[in-house]
Amino acid sequence: MQRLNLRKYSPELMLTMFRKAASLRNEMMEAGFTDNGGAIHSAERILNILGLLLNYPDIRHINNLKKSPMAEFSVEARKLHQKGERVLIEHVSPLRDLTRRAIAMLGSGKGDNEIRRFVKRHFRLVLLSPEETRRLNRQNRSKISANRLMSAGIRLQPRRIPIVNRPGKTI
Repeated sequence: MQRLNLRKYSPELMLTMFRKAASLRNEMMEAGFTDNGGAIHSAERILNILGLLLNYPDIRHINNLKKSPMAEFSVEARKLHQKGERVLIEHVSPLRDLTRRAIAMLGSGKGDNEIRRFVKRHFRLVLLSPEETRRLNRQNRSKISANRLMSAGIRLQPRRIPIVNRPGKTI
């Protein structure tokens, strides 16, 4: 018997909650609190869940990324993973900057569909070796950049997504 993959949260609910968290963050900033102090943390967490719902629907928790056919590994991380060694999850677009930009979009009057498209386009996870993660964070830990991985010398392994050509048969 196949178990249905029921989710606790829907993208629609997460968009509503993101709006509330963004509003609270802005109120906290106006009162003199900072993002590093915690003003942005709820919005970041909610945006992270929304990104998972939109771009990685087959996983229920970010730590299960390694098991997903959608997982992207660096060449180095793939080798480590195959040997049973540790690999780390990294947001290609740093979550803090992604969250700040999404909040700014709300501030400029963008609707849920625009926020959803923005998150779908920019929320991307990769698996890296610990050394690659250190190198990436030294290079650019905080800003969205089209070539963030390349500028840190990180090459991605082509994805191995199974191709199904007829019911029950995977090539």
